Amino acid sequence: MDKKKALSTMGKAAVSAIPFVGGSIASLWSDLESSQIERKISRFVGLVETLQSDFEVIKDKVNQDFVSASDCQDIFEKMSKLVINERVEEKRFLYKNAYLNSMTSTIVDFDALERNLRLIEQLNTIEIHLLRLFDNPKLYNKNVGNIIRDPFIDANGNRLSSYMVDYFMLEQIMRLLPREIKKDDVYESILFLTQNRIIKEGVVNKQLKTNGNPISIFDDVLTDKGKSFVKQLKSI
Repeated sequence: MDKKKALSTMGKAAVSAIPFVGGSIASLWSDLESSQIERKISRFVGLVETLQSDFEVIKDKVNQDFVSASDCQDIFEKMSKLVINERVEEKRFLYKNAYLNSMTSTIVDFDALERNLRLIEQLNTIEIHLLRLFDNPKLYNKNVGNIIRDPFIDANGNRLSSYMVDYFMLEQIMRLLPREIKKDDVYESILFLTQNRIIKEGVVNKQLKTNGNPISIFDDVLTDKGKSFVKQLKSI
């Protein structure tokens, strides 16, 4: 990595793009530069670069009460350290999204943001898959090739039967996830999301009897807390 280029990125971002956390950026950069751990430096440079472009999009929506509070820099430092130490790229974006969405919220709640960051830290890749699935089942299904279809509709859209079929939550989830993921691990992830009140009780045993598309088994799974959490994780 060209450290001079990285340092220039830090300076420009701190001064012009996100001035209210410029001091934190400079401090974090100084620590990283002395450590000389290239992968962590690279992650932080990537974070600041994406923040720089994202802030251009949201700058007119930023809650000034959020950025003027001393907690703003404290939480930024916590978020940045989580990103720096996170090996999973998707989770690095989730940390950043949670921070930016809190920045533009009409309600300033640093405690809620801190809880969300801790919860993101605990998520594994299966749970991230599940959150995306439960948030928008039809889109998730489309993105993996429309694996789940109405079994009684032919290629011309004609209904061939009105026979009712029983479907089971875990079996339908396994159809959509990458093949290397084990059913026992999915079961544990569903329990984790249930215990954290992200999804409703009993989801793991949910059944659906229908003569239509079984994709509807994933409807109405997220709790209110879960919907709010997922909203905070989305890109601005």
